[in-house]
Amino acid sequence: MFRVNPLFIFVMGLVVGGTSGCGGKAQVSSAGRKPDPALSSGPVAVRVFDVVPSVAKSDLLIPAALSIEGVAVVTAQRDGAIARLRVQEGSRVAKGEVIANLSGDDDLRGQLRQAELETNRLKVEQGQLEALIKLDRNEFEREKGLAKEGFISQADFEHAQFKFEAASREMDKSRVASQAAQSKVEAVKVELKKSIISAPIAGLVTHRYIELGSSVAKNEKLFEISPVSPLQVKFQLPQAERGRLGTGSVVSVSLVEGDSIVARARVRRIQPVADPASNTFGYVADVIGGRGLMPGLAVNVRVPRTASGPYILIPQSAFPANSDLRRGTAATLFVVDGDKCAVRSVWVNSLDGDQVEIVSGLNAGDRVIVSPPAQLKAGDFVVPRN
Repeated sequence: MFRVNPLFIFVMGLVVGGTSGCGGKAQVSSAGRKPDPALSSGPVAVRVFDVVPSVAKSDLLIPAALSIEGVAVVTAQRDGAIARLRVQEGSRVAKGEVIANLSGDDDLRGQLRQAELETNRLKVEQGQLEALIKLDRNEFEREKGLAKEGFISQADFEHAQFKFEAASREMDKSRVASQAAQSKVEAVKVELKKSIISAPIAGLVTHRYIELGSSVAKNEKLFEISPVSPLQVKFQLPQAERGRLGTGSVVSVSLVEGDSIVARARVRRIQPVADPASNTFGYVADVIGGRGLMPGLAVNVRVPRTASGPYILIPQSAFPANSDLRRGTAATLFVVDGDKCAVRSVWVNSLDGDQVEIVSGLNAGDRVIVSPPAQLKAGDFVVPRN
């Protein structure tokens, strides 16, 4: 019977154990790479604010500015320098009123007088030629009859004919000269009219781009004149609020200072396509009534809400530190979506101290991240810790 030496078993055990130990170290060294920091870092701890809707107690306030259609742009019709400046920004002007003059109009007026004098001289000359032609025609007809009866010679007849034809040619030359003189009169009048800058419409001078003595080139912009009525106001509403207004709806218009209502406005047109940058629809409304209003005046459009309509108040610290918060504008913030961070676009209706009123973009139960870290971005893992 074969018997195993105990010493052999002990040596083989050492060999096997050493081999398995080396194999284990080989596996660890092959799989043990430097850990990924993104995988090794845990979720970002954030503070959250639970959204709870309240009852709306004020109108939607949409910042806007009064405007008007049909603004006229006055340009220079020729090169020159501004010799006279008769209006300033804010001046009211009538249609056709002279608001400025270009240099050189005195010279043009002198040229116009000379051209008109030449035209008048040619008219007198034509009158004299007409009388002479009438006399020569009568003489020609008389000589023609006498020559036919044989009482005068052929030479006398031809002389009368020559005088009549020469007077007719002089008349034709005078007519051409008169037409040329009249054309010069019209050309000088056109140039003179170009040097006189008049208001094309009645209204208010909203912009003046020139100064007295400044040189201007042809077609350079000089003034902008705006009619004073009818005023209109353009504003935007969040997509979620679009159903509140339709064509013909009436809204209130208030001043920015003090929020006192100064006029009403009736919606005339709704933009058919939403603005993707702000998630809003544009409205154009005609201003009804109001006194002392003018184009460019900053106002608030007050859109009524139902008495039970919800609104949401969140702390201002919920917005990133670099946010430019203004009422009537869109803004973004972070919310907790499951175990990750997500970005929401919201509509800011008003600011009251540290409280921001949100009218769209958030729902009851949403968890808004307060004081978000600067490096936080959408998709990051987060864990709420209040």
